[in-house]
Order: sequence, then C-alpha cells, then structure tokens
Amino acid sequence: MPGLDLADPLARAVLARLAADPGLRALVQGRVRDVVSARETWPFLRLDPPETAPFEAEGWTGCTCRLSVHAFARGERDGGAIRRLLAAAAAALDEADLALERGELLWLAHDRSLVLAEPQGPASWHGVARFTAVAALPR
Repeated sequence: MPGLDLADPLARAVLARLAADPGLRALVQGRVRDVVSARETWPFLRLDPPETAPFEAEGWTGCTCRLSVHAFARGERDGGAIRRLLAAAAAALDEADLALERGELLWLAHDRSLVLAEPQGPASWHGVARFTAVAALPR
C-alpha cells in the first residue's frame, strides 16, 4: 500500500516553528523563508521542499520526510555565526512536537549539519541542517 504524502503540512509547521523560535528570531529577525530573492537580507534561513518516501506501520500510513534547512550568514571569518545559526535551528526542531494541519508528526530528528564557505564574499557562510521526520494518519 502506498504511503500518504503529508510533506506540505509538515513544511508549513516547520516554517512556523523556525519563525517563532526566540533563539532563531534573535539571530535572523524573522527571515525564515521557503523562497528567497537574490537580494535577501542576511542572515536568513531557507527551507527546501521535503524529500518524501512512503511510510507504513501497523495502524499508520504517511510519509518519511527528509528536511533541509539552509542557513546563510556573513561577518565572521571563523564561521562562528553560521554554526550558532545551525545549532539554533537544530535546537528548535530536534524532537519538536509540532501540530500539523493534517496528520500527526510521529517524530522529527536532527541528522547532521554541514558548513560551507559561500562564494558571495569573504566571511560569507552557507550551512545546511538535515532532519528526518515521519508524518502519518491513523488507518
């Protein structure tokens, strides 16, 4: 039996959590997006569309979602700003109990984070925090 794609309600809940988190708000002043312009003010976060796979368990049908939160920061040559931003995103989402518009979030876990130099100038950084989530509906 195929799973049920609940990626959209999950993505909306993740964006809302990131935007509302006090630690992240202090770092990005509410700049949490799923789409950004070329002139976005730094620092900011961007959520990619989730990658999905079917999820089936006794009594549940839904999807496993891989989430990628991209962080962009400038100003510190050692990358400290981007590491703080990634740590705050991980703290906001790891094991979070998010209410979905449809379905239930069974779990959400931080898998790993990666820091990359951003080619937009010295002391510009791009970080990626990866998460795995399972969203499902009872059958």
